[in-house]
Amino acid sequence: MTEDFTDNQTLQSASGRGNRISTVQLIYDDLRRQIVDLTLPPGTVLSKNDIADRFGVSQTPVREALILLEEEGLVDIFPQSRTEVSYIDVQSAKEAHFLRRSVEVEIAHILAAVINDDQIKELRGIIALQEAAHKVSDYYSFTQLDNRFHERMYEIAGVGGLWGLIDARRAHLDRLRRLHLPTKGKAEQIIIDHLAILDALASRNAAQAEASIREHLKGTVSATGDMRSHFPEYFGQTG
Repeated sequence: MTEDFTDNQTLQSASGRGNRISTVQLIYDDLRRQIVDLTLPPGTVLSKNDIADRFGVSQTPVREALILLEEEGLVDIFPQSRTEVSYIDVQSAKEAHFLRRSVEVEIAHILAAVINDDQIKELRGIIALQEAAHKVSDYYSFTQLDNRFHERMYEIAGVGGLWGLIDARRAHLDRLRRLHLPTKGKAEQIIIDHLAILDALASRNAAQAEASIREHLKGTVSATGDMRSHFPEYFGQTG
């Protein structure tokens, strides 16, 4: 296990309020983030004892958080044996990609008609922060800003709630994205793609905005074969 956990004071505060559900959510969120960003790679054995000690809680909320992760396909629980981080599920990633692309193509069409100059400026600011993160190889911040760029488009289009629904379905896709990100030229291409999307929106060109979204979102899934060749340990026997 890594040292990157939510601090115990936060958890103890939640526990002190008698809010066990919040404690479960905190543990779930933290473990999910580490699994998605590959801090906890596939095959990592998760010890309930170690997790409980680090969070300063009993094993009960840990067990419940792990069950939530299992339902999402992010861990495999072997009763009376062990719990492991699951391999990347390529089919799940493809389905999440299909869903996200379908929604964002429609969002691009909407935004071409409704986005204003201040909102375009705001999105350009997010891209500038991405460029700064890329310069120092801060992949975590880069990914967070990538997500924020797209989430903000959902919000501007008036469908911000859909972001949470898609986010809940795309954990395996996000693991593919994180695996792909350090590939030479990938981060630069993401920035180029974001600028192309924004330029199309700024010019009110709905067709070009939709085409730019399609081009942007196809990259990671189309590179799955290469990633499985280079990182077979992330995909297991069947992937």
